Amino acid sequence: MTESWGQFKTFDGAKFETLDPEFTKKITKILGGQLLTSCFQCSKCSAGCPVSDKVNIQIHEVMRMLLFGLEEVLQTDMIWLCTTCYTCQERCPQTIEITDILFGLKNMAYKKGIAPLGYIAAAQSLYDTGRLYPPTEWEREDLGLDDVPELNVEDTKKMFKKTGLLKLQEGK
Repeated sequence: MTESWGQFKTFDGAKFETLDPEFTKKITKILGGQLLTSCFQCSKCSAGCPVSDKVNIQIHEVMRMLLFGLEEVLQTDMIWLCTTCYTCQERCPQTIEITDILFGLKNMAYKKGIAPLGYIAAAQSLYDTGRLYPPTEWEREDLGLDDVPELNVEDTKKMFKKTGLLKLQEGK
Protein backbone atom coordinates (compact mmCIF):
# COMPACT_ATOMS: atom_id res chain seq x y z
CA MET A 1 0.00 0.00 0.00
CA THR A 2 1.42 3.35 -0.96
CA GLU A 3 -0.94 5.68 0.81
CA SER A 4 -2.76 5.64 4.12
CA TRP A 5 -6.06 7.16 5.19
CA GLY A 6 -6.31 9.88 7.80
CA GLN A 7 -3.76 10.01 10.58
CA PHE A 8 -2.84 6.34 10.37
CA LYS A 9 0.52 5.37 8.93
CA THR A 10 1.75 2.32 7.13
CA PHE A 11 3.03 -0.64 9.12
CA ASP A 12 5.58 -1.55 6.43
CA GLY A 13 8.85 -2.40 8.14
CA ALA A 14 7.34 -2.14 11.64
CA LYS A 15 8.69 -4.57 14.21
CA PHE A 16 6.28 -5.67 16.88
CA GLU A 17 8.04 -7.07 19.91
CA THR A 18 5.42 -7.03 22.63
CA LEU A 19 3.03 -9.94 22.57
CA ASP A 20 0.30 -9.62 25.16
CA PRO A 21 -1.79 -12.75 25.75
CA GLU A 22 -4.00 -10.74 28.14
CA PHE A 23 -5.00 -8.46 25.24
CA THR A 24 -6.00 -11.54 23.22
CA LYS A 25 -8.08 -12.78 26.17
CA LYS A 26 -9.73 -9.37 26.43
CA ILE A 27 -10.69 -9.56 22.73
CA THR A 28 -12.18 -13.03 23.14
CA LYS A 29 -14.57 -11.56 25.71
CA ILE A 30 -16.01 -8.85 23.45
CA LEU A 31 -19.02 -9.47 21.22
CA GLY A 32 -17.96 -11.84 18.45
CA GLY A 33 -14.55 -12.57 19.91
CA GLN A 34 -15.35 -15.98 21.36
CA LEU A 35 -14.18 -17.86 18.25
CA LEU A 36 -11.15 -15.65 17.54
CA THR A 37 -8.61 -18.34 18.37
CA SER A 38 -10.10 -20.65 15.75
CA CYS A 39 -8.81 -18.39 12.93
CA PHE A 40 -6.36 -20.31 10.76
CA GLN A 41 -5.48 -17.42 8.43
CA CYS A 42 -7.18 -18.63 5.25
CA SER A 43 -7.53 -14.96 4.13
CA LYS A 44 -11.05 -15.42 2.77
CA CYS A 45 -12.06 -12.39 4.83
CA SER A 46 -9.51 -10.16 3.10
CA ALA A 47 -10.27 -11.59 -0.34
CA GLY A 48 -13.87 -10.38 -0.13
CA CYS A 49 -13.28 -7.07 1.64
CA PRO A 50 -14.41 -4.04 -0.41
CA VAL A 51 -11.90 -1.73 1.32
CA SER A 52 -8.90 -4.05 1.13
CA ASP A 53 -7.11 -1.73 -1.27
CA LYS A 54 -7.64 1.28 1.03
CA VAL A 55 -6.30 0.03 4.36
CA ASN A 56 -2.86 -0.24 5.94
CA ILE A 57 -3.56 -3.72 7.35
CA GLN A 58 -5.82 -6.36 5.74
CA ILE A 59 -8.56 -7.90 7.87
CA HIS A 60 -6.82 -11.29 8.08
CA GLU A 61 -3.74 -9.43 9.36
CA VAL A 62 -5.90 -7.72 11.97
CA MET A 63 -7.06 -11.15 13.09
CA ARG A 64 -3.44 -12.32 13.27
CA MET A 65 -2.45 -9.28 15.32
CA LEU A 66 -5.29 -10.07 17.72
CA LEU A 67 -4.14 -13.67 18.05
CA PHE A 68 -0.63 -12.44 18.85
CA GLY A 69 -1.95 -9.94 21.38
CA LEU A 70 -0.63 -6.90 19.54
CA GLU A 71 -2.46 -3.87 20.88
CA GLU A 72 -1.07 -1.88 17.94
CA VAL A 73 -4.07 -3.30 16.09
CA LEU A 74 -6.00 -0.37 17.54
CA GLN A 75 -3.89 1.93 15.35
CA THR A 76 -4.95 0.28 12.10
CA ASP A 77 -7.28 2.10 9.79
CA MET A 78 -9.16 -1.12 8.99
CA ILE A 79 -11.27 -0.73 12.11
CA TRP A 80 -12.42 2.72 10.95
CA LEU A 81 -12.77 2.01 7.22
CA CYS A 82 -14.76 -1.21 7.58
CA THR A 83 -18.04 -0.69 5.71
CA THR A 84 -19.84 -3.25 7.92
CA CYS A 85 -20.92 -5.18 4.84
CA TYR A 86 -20.34 -8.44 6.78
CA THR A 87 -18.72 -10.09 3.75
CA CYS A 88 -15.73 -11.16 5.85
CA GLN A 89 -18.00 -12.70 8.43
CA GLU A 90 -20.09 -14.52 5.83
CA ARG A 91 -17.00 -15.92 4.12
CA CYS A 92 -15.28 -17.11 7.30
CA PRO A 93 -15.16 -20.94 7.37
CA GLN A 94 -14.76 -20.79 11.16
CA THR A 95 -17.86 -18.58 11.60
CA ILE A 96 -15.85 -15.92 13.44
CA GLU A 97 -17.91 -12.78 13.91
CA ILE A 98 -15.24 -10.55 12.39
CA THR A 99 -17.36 -7.44 11.86
CA ASP A 100 -18.58 -7.56 15.44
CA ILE A 101 -14.98 -7.79 16.63
CA LEU A 102 -14.18 -4.69 14.57
CA PHE A 103 -17.00 -2.81 16.35
CA GLY A 104 -15.41 -3.77 19.67
CA LEU A 105 -11.97 -2.70 18.47
CA LYS A 106 -13.37 0.64 17.35
CA ASN A 107 -14.82 1.20 20.82
CA MET A 108 -11.54 0.21 22.47
CA ALA A 109 -9.55 2.52 20.20
CA TYR A 110 -11.88 5.45 20.81
CA LYS A 111 -11.60 5.00 24.57
CA LYS A 112 -7.83 5.25 24.19
CA GLY A 113 -8.10 8.41 22.12
CA ILE A 114 -7.30 6.68 18.83
CA ALA A 115 -9.81 7.87 16.25
CA PRO A 116 -9.84 9.81 13.00
CA LEU A 117 -10.41 13.48 13.69
CA GLY A 118 -13.61 13.38 11.62
CA TYR A 119 -15.27 11.02 14.10
CA ILE A 120 -14.48 13.25 17.03
CA ALA A 121 -15.58 16.37 15.14
CA ALA A 122 -18.84 14.67 14.10
CA ALA A 123 -19.66 13.75 17.70
CA GLN A 124 -18.94 17.29 18.84
CA SER A 125 -21.06 18.74 16.03
CA LEU A 126 -23.93 16.43 16.91
CA TYR A 127 -23.69 17.55 20.53
CA ASP A 128 -23.46 21.26 19.70
CA THR A 129 -26.01 21.52 16.89
CA GLY A 130 -28.00 18.28 16.81
CA ARG A 131 -26.63 17.65 13.30
CA LEU A 132 -23.61 15.87 11.90
CA TYR A 133 -23.00 18.77 9.56
CA PRO A 134 -24.83 22.02 9.05
CA PRO A 135 -26.93 22.01 5.89
CA THR A 136 -26.60 25.08 3.74
CA GLU A 137 -29.59 27.06 2.60
CA TRP A 138 -28.62 26.64 -1.07
CA GLU A 139 -28.59 22.83 -0.76
CA ARG A 140 -32.11 22.88 0.58
CA GLU A 141 -33.15 25.46 -1.97
CA ASP A 142 -31.79 23.31 -4.82
CA LEU A 143 -33.84 20.40 -3.52
CA GLY A 144 -36.97 22.50 -3.14
CA LEU A 145 -37.03 22.08 0.64
CA ASP A 146 -38.19 24.53 3.28
CA ASP A 147 -35.73 26.49 5.40
CA VAL A 148 -33.64 24.52 7.85
CA PRO A 149 -35.80 23.91 10.90
CA GLU A 150 -34.51 25.01 14.28
CA LEU A 151 -33.62 22.12 16.56
CA ASN A 152 -33.86 21.93 20.29
CA VAL A 153 -30.50 20.35 21.06
CA GLU A 154 -31.20 20.02 24.77
CA ASP A 155 -32.55 16.47 24.31
CA THR A 156 -29.45 15.53 22.32
CA LYS A 157 -27.21 17.02 25.00
CA LYS A 158 -29.11 15.11 27.71
CA MET A 159 -28.57 11.88 25.76
CA PHE A 160 -24.86 12.58 25.38
CA LYS A 161 -24.52 13.38 29.08
CA LYS A 162 -26.50 10.34 30.16
CA THR A 163 -24.53 7.95 27.92
CA GLY A 164 -21.21 9.70 28.54
CA LEU A 165 -20.51 9.65 24.81
CA LEU A 166 -18.20 12.64 24.81
CA LYS A 167 -16.40 11.30 27.89
CA LEU A 168 -15.70 7.84 26.51
CA GLN A 169 -12.04 8.60 26.06
CA GLU A 170 -9.98 7.50 29.06
CA GLY A 171 -8.76 10.37 31.18
CA LYS A 172 -11.46 12.85 30.08
